[in-house]
Amino acid sequence: MRSERLFFREFRDNDFELLYSVFSNEEIMEYALMDKVNSEKEFTPYFDKILKNNSTIENRSLFEYAVFSNSSREFIGFADIEIISKNLHGGNAEIGYFLLPQFWGNGYATEIAKTLIECCFKDFNLHRVFARCNANNSKSEKVMKNCGMEREAEFRKVRYKFCRWENELQYSILKDDWINQ
Repeated sequence: MRSERLFFREFRDNDFELLYSVFSNEEIMEYALMDKVNSEKEFTPYFDKILKNNSTIENRSLFEYAVFSNSSREFIGFADIEIISKNLHGGNAEIGYFLLPQFWGNGYATEIAKTLIECCFKDFNLHRVFARCNANNSKSEKVMKNCGMEREAEFRKVRYKFCRWENELQYSILKDDWINQ
């Protein structure tokens, strides 16, 4: 998968350090639903699960990508699509993205999200795509708005992080809205 400045590929056996650099980074994981990982040993089962999932052919619902700069070939982050439901008339999926801090503020997150949304509508023929973020993560909320997503809900005190409960925002876009943007 490609966008103007980025290319996406599934993770490979030799990508452990790339993915670990995302999930072990305190700045990146500050607003994430999951906590940062503290050791390679702790992270290995998750990485193995991703590799096993990548080899699945039938009835696959989760797609996790390493994202790279087209120009420099540098790894910039992680992106995923999880198809929640699908039938002959469409379906819906959740998208997610994490960028290494040195790439923040350059529009990459919006470019990633727009590419994932396009993939959901064009390649998977879904009718709805949604994303969620910690209610305190205004930058992620801005990305969702920049993609044409509309706020659907604020879930009260559903994320437990740093010894406190925090709210979560959910945004979505429908295929018809995306086509008419």
